[in-house]
Amino acid sequence: MKRYFKRVKNLLKGAKGFTLLELIVVIAIMGFLVAMIAPRLAGVVSGAVRNTDDSNMQRIASVTSTFNEKTGRLPNDLTNLIVETSGGYEMPSVSDSDPATKEALSADMVTGLGLKLHYLTAAEAEELSQMGITHVRNLNPSITVDEKFNGTNPTADYMERVEVAVDVPVLMVGAGYDGTAWQSDLNEGYDKLKAPELAYRIVLGVGPDSELVTSGQVQNAALSPGGITNSEHFLFNNYLLVLPRLSNTVEGAVGVGDDPGRELPTYEITVEGRPTGEKKTVNLEETQASWQFVTVGPQGNLWPAGSADTWMINEAL
Repeated sequence: MKRYFKRVKNLLKGAKGFTLLELIVVIAIMGFLVAMIAPRLAGVVSGAVRNTDDSNMQRIASVTSTFNEKTGRLPNDLTNLIVETSGGYEMPSVSDSDPATKEALSADMVTGLGLKLHYLTAAEAEELSQMGITHVRNLNPSITVDEKFNGTNPTADYMERVEVAVDVPVLMVGAGYDGTAWQSDLNEGYDKLKAPELAYRIVLGVGPDSELVTSGQVQNAALSPGGITNSEHFLFNNYLLVLPRLSNTVEGAVGVGDDPGRELPTYEITVEGRPTGEKKTVNLEETQASWQFVTVGPQGNLWPAGSADTWMINEAL
C-alpha cells in the first residue's frame, strides 16, 4: 500500500497544469455546448409548465363537474376580478414588461380572452344565483397585499364578500356592458382572441375562499407554475372558470332599475385560426347549462387547448 501511494505522489509531482491557451479552448468548448443545450432545456421546462397547467385545469374541471353533479349548481364565493375604488369599479391593472412593479392580472389573459368590464342586470344576477353563485369575492388588490403592486388602490377590503345583484360588475369574455354601452372586441379584423366561442361569458377565479376549497373538495387553491415563474409581473395566479353563457345576457333581459338597450352588439362571427388557417362560424346566441363551464389558466391558457393560437374575426353579424 505504501508503495502505491509513493507511486501516485511521484506521478503528481510530474504533472503540469493547463496553459492559458488550453483553458481558453476548454471554456470556448463548454460555452458552445451550453449554447447547444440551453434551447432544448428551455423547451423541456416550458413543456413541463404547460403539462402541469393542463393537469391542474383538468383536476379543477373534474372536481367542479363532480360538485355540479352532486349539488346541481356551481361553487359559490369565486374570485371576482374587480377593483372597487372611490370612483366606482374598474378592471384591475394589467401586467407590463417592467419587473420592478407588479400589476394584478396577466396581460396574456386579458388580451387573449378580450376581458371587459360588465355590469350585471337584475335578470343576469338572478340567473347566476340560480346556478349557485349568490356571492363573489372581489379581488381588490393593493400594496398591502403585495408591496410591489402597481395599480389603483381599492376602497374596499381584499377579497371582500359581495352579494351577486344588479349592477355588480364582473369581467366578461370578448365584450361587456360598461353601464352605458357595450365595449367589444368582437369586430372584423380583431385577431387576438384565443377562444371566440367563449364570448359573452363571465370569468371568475377559483381562489382560497371558493366553496371548492372551503367544502373540502380540493385541499387548496392551485397556483399556476407559469405564474410563479412570472411572479414579478402579475399578482393573480389562480385558475379560473368561464361560466356558461347566460340566457339573460343573450336576450338582453332587463329588470327594474336596469338600463334599456342591452341587446348584444354581435350575434355571430366567422373566424380564421392563426397559424392553422382553420375557418369556422361561431353562434354567440347559444346558451349553456350550469355544467357547461370551461377552465382557463391565469395566463389565458385553455384546457383543453384550442386548435389555433389565436383567431382572426373575418365577419361579425
